[in-house]
Amino acid sequence: MNCLYECSVHHARLKPKLHAFSYKMFMFAVDIDGLSELALKIFGMSHNRFNWFSINDRDHVDMGCPGGIRANLLAWLAGEGIQCPDDVRIQLVTFPRVLGYGFNPVSFYYLFTRLGEPLAAVAEVVNTFREMKLYTMEAVNPDGLWHRRVTKNFYVSPFSDPGMEFDFKLGLPAEKWRINIDTYADGERMLLSSVRAERRDLTSCRLMGYLFKYPLLSMRIIALIHWQALLLWIRGVPFVRKAERREAQRDLMRPHSSLKEKIP
Repeated sequence: MNCLYECSVHHARLKPKLHAFSYKMFMFAVDIDGLSELALKIFGMSHNRFNWFSINDRDHVDMGCPGGIRANLLAWLAGEGIQCPDDVRIQLVTFPRVLGYGFNPVSFYYLFTRLGEPLAAVAEVVNTFREMKLYTMEAVNPDGLWHRRVTKNFYVSPFSDPGMEFDFKLGLPAEKWRINIDTYADGERMLLSSVRAERRDLTSCRLMGYLFKYPLLSMRIIALIHWQALLLWIRGVPFVRKAERREAQRDLMRPHSSLKEKIP
């Protein structure tokens, strides 16, 4: 159940101006109940500690519950009316911290019964303000993908209104892994985002190789986000300031101080 995914990521903005880019990176796919034990086996990896690569509970869902990611995710799901069996297995697909610095624009949780039957999928989206919002999926479409179309109610990008819709299509982690998250406005597709990935064994040797193949991964992610935003601004793509649409930013974890101010 523990592995790495080598990913090709593609983004394409369709309107108001065409703008597309691609890049390659990797993600961890780990059983959250065995993180500490896994970290002891893999050189260069830690759980809740500094290392070349680390996975830290503080970067993920936080409902104020003791017990790490598992307890907090199950508490959030219960609040959404989704009850899971006590022995539910949870796989997390996420970007690691690198040298203590982390930024996860999106992570994914896959929940399975003890026998391996899929129960649900959750997308955990984080913006550059470090706010977080979770979206759950319980339905599978005819292609075998977890699917949900839902209003964002989240300020992900200044070039994407928080009142737009996310259309999630998440494949199950296997030898190949597929993700599509498209953005719609008034029924029209505005932005395409996709991940196409292939499974790789999680070994100390491979992880150390990725240190050089994908140097400073988390720093590169945040740099790419700001670089592409600059290109869109230079091209004159209209943008929305965060404070302008506070009413459309709801049910967030770690809300930014701008959302706590009184609306005049």
